[in-house]
Amino acid sequence: MTTSIAGAPVLLTSVQAPEVAARRGAVLVYHGFGGDKSQLGDLAGALADAGFLVVRVDAVGHGDRRRPDWDQVFSEQRWAEAEDETEAEFLALLTATAAEVPAIVDELVASGRAHEGRLGITGRSLGGEISYAAVLAEPRIRAAAPMVGSPEWTLPWPDSPHRHPERFYPVPILAHGAELDQFVPARYIRDFHDRLTPLYAQGPDRLRYVEYPGVDHFLTPELWRETHQRVVAWFDRWLTP
Repeated sequence: MTTSIAGAPVLLTSVQAPEVAARRGAVLVYHGFGGDKSQLGDLAGALADAGFLVVRVDAVGHGDRRRPDWDQVFSEQRWAEAEDETEAEFLALLTATAAEVPAIVDELVASGRAHEGRLGITGRSLGGEISYAAVLAEPRIRAAAPMVGSPEWTLPWPDSPHRHPERFYPVPILAHGAELDQFVPARYIRDFHDRLTPLYAQGPDRLRYVEYPGVDHFLTPELWRETHQRVVAWFDRWLTP
């Protein structure tokens, strides 16, 4: 079902009625850069089959609210000639998307489509980076599973999640990286995981990092299936009442 929540275009997916599925858990799902809420259908289906309510959201500037100047602002030529300025535009979309998560959660809770302690978030690439930022923006998120998304931003902005590792515990974090990732270097994810490890000493099972050797940002269909299965199991463990 396509609708709007707190001004954000969303696609709801569940086997049972949304209000029923939300009792098991609701999971916010964010697509990659340049994509939209119709993507990650395999993951949404797997989560729905496991009984969850899946809330796929168009990131700010994407999908039904795609920037009209997208092709100019994010052209390959502009990335090459004005990298920092273009990266700043990218980060502005990321931070604006994370900033609206509390309002989305407010409306989900008010409508009975999310419940205390049963809200998760995941996403791929840009969506993974939104997931890290949203954990800091919204304390009602109880589990996160960013996929090939970096907690460390390219520009030295103070809000970059990697600057605030002390604010993540006790939220269970499952992160995935790819050794040869040309867009999101795995070392950023790996290094952040290493920084989180001592902070999760009282609950080490709440933290997991998986890095796929010999593959790039786009993985393979087989690895995506494996990743999705692991993400579903993560939410099944940490959100199920």
